[in-house]
Amino acid sequence: MTMQTEASKAPAERSKRVRRTGPYKAADARRGAILEAAIEHFSQWGYFNSSIPRIAADVGLTKAGLIHHFGSKEELLSAVLELRDQRAVEAFYAEDFLNDPIRYFRQMAAQTAFNEGQPGLTQMFTVLAAESSNEEHPAHEYFQRRYANIIELSSGILDNMVAAGALIPGTDVRHVASEILAVVDGFTIQWALAKASTSLHDTVYAYLDRLAKSITPDGRGLAG
Repeated sequence: MTMQTEASKAPAERSKRVRRTGPYKAADARRGAILEAAIEHFSQWGYFNSSIPRIAADVGLTKAGLIHHFGSKEELLSAVLELRDQRAVEAFYAEDFLNDPIRYFRQMAAQTAFNEGQPGLTQMFTVLAAESSNEEHPAHEYFQRRYANIIELSSGILDNMVAAGALIPGTDVRHVASEILAVVDGFTIQWALAKASTSLHDTVYAYLDRLAKSITPDGRGLAG
């Protein structure tokens, strides 16, 4: 199959694809407003106790008007979770860590600072993660896959670092990956409950600094 490059496409076609104007642009703006309202409601009341009519009313729509943009409450939830993942991936996971654990842990700490900057979305995520332990929750499978994928990805990165001599030989990378996920999520819940009165970044940074010193051959921390 021959791939058509961006440069080979007709200008009119490129313009049509990348510039959304008139009703299309308005629809994008309305969808964005719905997503932001849903984040607010899900973070305050969770998924089950959030109401589509109330979310719709917050953006000046009827329930039918909201369903026009998102076909169901489950579809709206999926779009909200996808938005969070998209923002995180674009901001933090396009980088090659070059088998450097210090670089990797600093990036993790940086993501928590990013999360602090969007407290509604972060609080919503912690609420939904807790709710999703219920097998009937529509995000149950999403969170199962997410945690399994994060541990698998992080274990692979750390395993390569062990092989490269950047981490102490014999480091149980799967245990480390699981611990990081549990600790960071736990700190995030505490931060959300404290209404952002503490620094999530500083707390996570201090933890990762201690971890780095315990598993790097030269005892390097994040500041070193």
